[in-house]
Amino acid sequence: MEVRPMEKVIEVAGLTKTYVQKPVLKQLNFSVDRGEIVALLGKNGAGKSTLLNILLQMIPKDSGKVEILGSKQLKTEKIGVMLQNDFSLERVTVKEVIKLWQSYYPNSKDYAELLQIADLADKQNQFLTKLSGGQRRRLSFALCLAGDPELIFLDEPTVGMDVVSRQKFWQQIKNLQALGKTFLITSHYLEELQGIAQRFLILKDGMLAFDGTLQQLQQGHQVVTLSFDSQLDQSLFVELPGILAVKADAGSYTLKTTQLNECLPRLMPYLPAIENLNIEQGSLNELFFELTGGRADDKAGQI
Repeated sequence: MEVRPMEKVIEVAGLTKTYVQKPVLKQLNFSVDRGEIVALLGKNGAGKSTLLNILLQMIPKDSGKVEILGSKQLKTEKIGVMLQNDFSLERVTVKEVIKLWQSYYPNSKDYAELLQIADLADKQNQFLTKLSGGQRRRLSFALCLAGDPELIFLDEPTVGMDVVSRQKFWQQIKNLQALGKTFLITSHYLEELQGIAQRFLILKDGMLAFDGTLQQLQQGHQVVTLSFDSQLDQSLFVELPGILAVKADAGSYTLKTTQLNECLPRLMPYLPAIENLNIEQGSLNELFFELTGGRADDKAGQI
């Protein structure tokens, strides 16, 4: 049986952007297939916002190729966007703003469905200014789906949501993916993306430092945590291969290493004096730190 190639909904080749003689994006090359959930990561200032703005044609690129849904012109009726900042209008209700958004699309989602997505059935006659931060985020998500888009951009979508709302939100994403929807998501909540994204694009200094699955990231940039109890001196462990950090607390040790295969043999002579040894593979947060040298929420200029 003939295997059909995956349909590219985002194609970027040789993309560059410079602000005031400072390179912000440097020869970016990547693509996103239909039906994928792709996470775009990077410290603040790495170029995420600039890249999103170029993809959405909010700012021009300097050079390179950008095609969305097979076209250089943005097909806005097929794209949904949920930005970081929620809007608020005076004396406008939830129902009124959903109805307004529906009017922009000839084939919009049903009002009741959008209200259910926002989980605001009991708030439909309430003014936007009376909604909580989490309620506004859920409403913004519903509005970005009003036109039943094929490609959906989500920028920090769960900020302000409580735990239950976040769980429901990510389940909605999975349900929409099952319908063939494609997502490009940025978020500082890496533990959430770890369970939802199929691929990770990690920007560092305007370049693509990684493009692949979490498994590939773990294999190429493995951070492993060793925890154990011992009365041995901390100085014995700091020189082990690939050690990123050593934490000692009343005889309990936590070591982080990127070279487990080299570290374990060096640890063997100390095993008689070690108890409760536990080995855990690094989380996405730790892998991100090891690859970029910082946390996803490090404060820097928003570029």
